[in-house]
Amino acid sequence: MSNTISLTYGKSKISFIILESRLASPLIKTREGIAIPGEPVEVIRRALDNPVNRPPLRQIVKNKVVGLISSDEFRSGLQKDIIFTLVSEISKGNPRKLKILIATGSHEVEIYAKNITEWAKEAIKDLPINCEIIANNCYGNDFIFIGKTTKGTPLYINSHLLSCEVRVYGHEAKYHYMNGYSCIDKQVVPGFASMETIKLSHKNSLDHNHSVAGRSPWHNDHQRQFNPFGIDVKEGRAISEKFFLDGDEKLVKKEIQTFGLDMISESGNIFWIMAGDPDMITKEMTKAVDNFSLFEVEPTKYLIISPGSPPVCDTIYSTQNCFDMALKGAIRDGGEALVIAPCSGREDVPEEVEGLAPDLNSKRLFWDNLIKLKDKPLEECSQFIDENFELYLWKTDRVLKLMKENKVKIYLYSQLHPEKVKEGGFIPVENIQSWIDERIKRTDGKFRVIDNGNKILVLRSGNVSAFL
Repeated sequence: MSNTISLTYGKSKISFIILESRLASPLIKTREGIAIPGEPVEVIRRALDNPVNRPPLRQIVKNKVVGLISSDEFRSGLQKDIIFTLVSEISKGNPRKLKILIATGSHEVEIYAKNITEWAKEAIKDLPINCEIIANNCYGNDFIFIGKTTKGTPLYINSHLLSCEVRVYGHEAKYHYMNGYSCIDKQVVPGFASMETIKLSHKNSLDHNHSVAGRSPWHNDHQRQFNPFGIDVKEGRAISEKFFLDGDEKLVKKEIQTFGLDMISESGNIFWIMAGDPDMITKEMTKAVDNFSLFEVEPTKYLIISPGSPPVCDTIYSTQNCFDMALKGAIRDGGEALVIAPCSGREDVPEEVEGLAPDLNSKRLFWDNLIKLKDKPLEECSQFIDENFELYLWKTDRVLKLMKENKVKIYLYSQLHPEKVKEGGFIPVENIQSWIDERIKRTDGKFRVIDNGNKILVLRSGNVSAFL
């Protein structure tokens, strides 16, 4: 008996057939769950009415300079609803000033803050409050040194964030390929940090067995708490909340008032949400994300995986996230993975980077170094990356270790020219069904199929605690 399976391919679906006897399991995809009733704005408003370990937000912000921190557009989500609802709630408390801060980190402001800036303008247009909208430019001059983490990362934090007496984090949670979970911490480091801070913090990602999805210092399971990247980022936010840049541009030590909103959403529905104390929220978030998005499987010889819909499938750079999140845990060493992603790029990026990376710099560091190192021994690759580390080299490191350490062959069905795909060490595929049928004939292993691989965590059975 044959099964027809459909996977996300850009904004549409693509289908193929696999014999049921050769499937290791039904399609793995984001769990549907039970959505919280109501429109997103209504659901968010109810959460704000019942904060955990914090007074209502409108009480906290009265006559204060308030920073509302929003994630950027690198990942899809309900940022517009978050901004509109939080702006409405903050305005009811009559703050002295409201800054909407877009946590772009190292991402290009012109690309990843474009729509959020417009939404923010719309949200504040009729408010009788002094308002400002700022996106982080990690190469700018707006950074102030506030100390170092225990791992030695110097913390240069954006002065616009530091000048806020109350900091309100509006976030959406999910797994994160290095930080363990995408959480409120990341809205400060890397969200509002300088490139130097971001670069040195990201070097912790070279510990590819511990700086991974599902491991976090916030997790209730102590065996899953060690994550060098996550620990560094957690400390970054904690230290930043002890400093305030006063009206005379003087940095003073002060315990900052904070308020957080975090949630899990999918396809416009909210499945989990909490508001209040950012630390308490983040601890609960790790359990909620596990319940929603964690899968344990026996690794298979063959894997077919889609990262999901745009923007995660726009480039090989963004598609790589699902290698860490789902591909590595689902496939045997020496296995073969077919990645299905259009990698068609965006209209607003240079032609030479289209489909490869989001911008010229990330293409130069991630893709060009992948071409340079793909035929070299792993030890030589690792030494080069360690000695010459720059921000996007961690992705090169992860791909090379998957190919050379785990000996996984990665095939790619995309809109990229086959010769371009080969340059990076990937194997181009022109016909998905033919690729499947050829392996069916081998009778040497079963297939696992995964959709939305950038949104879920797949671990080998028995490794949920230890991960190794």
